[in-house]
Amino acid sequence: MNNNPHASKGKLYLIPNLLGGNNLQTIPAYVQQLVQQIEVFIVENTKEARRYLVKLGMNSNGKSVNRLTFLELDKHTSEDRFTAYLQPADDGKDIGLISDAGCPAVADPGSLIVRRAHEKNIEVVPLVGPSSLLLALMASGLNGQQFAFSGYLPIESAKKTQHIKKLEQLVWRENQTQIFIETPYRNQTLFADILKTCHPDLRLCVAANLTLPGQYIATHTIGKWKNLPPPELHKIPAVFLIGK
Repeated sequence: MNNNPHASKGKLYLIPNLLGGNNLQTIPAYVQQLVQQIEVFIVENTKEARRYLVKLGMNSNGKSVNRLTFLELDKHTSEDRFTAYLQPADDGKDIGLISDAGCPAVADPGSLIVRRAHEKNIEVVPLVGPSSLLLALMASGLNGQQFAFSGYLPIESAKKTQHIKKLEQLVWRENQTQIFIETPYRNQTLFADILKTCHPDLRLCVAANLTLPGQYIATHTIGKWKNLPPPELHKIPAVFLIGK
């Protein structure tokens, strides 16, 4: 009797993507090799996923990217479709989950399909690759033993200020590093709001263009940041971290 709940089922592979550009060195060779064996992909954007798979050599190994199956999953996708999306795994075929950038299911709607896979006893296999959040934390010099990711802050000014103050209180009370992001064209405004809101002794790390040309990582106290020229962050992917 086989007691393995995953027996005869395909696996759901969580495939890391580039953080931008064409730096394939950030994607381990074993990941590049493994994707060649997969024919069904759950993706945020089919066009972008095709381009990425071509970069990984999909068309050069005799398998045309045009013969692959792509199932789109974004924040608007109804969960009613998840069972059908995972049906290939029930039929014994492996599935690849690809985010538009970085690691799937981290600050990404892919977490919902991963949860459904667990409910259906489909084995989930995370693969190593670049995560802007972890790279920023590693390089920040802030507490890596206790940290939290808050995603996007409120857009409305008063609510955003209130939220920043709340995160700052967690830093002082728990010594918990707070990580958050912003839509790139609002980065400059968020940076200014942090300087305006937070105590001069609080530390702020700005990590932008990670793994890309022009990578920028700097950590200073708020007081020191106020005496420095502001970094150019407009329309650049960036991660913000505050801590002691």
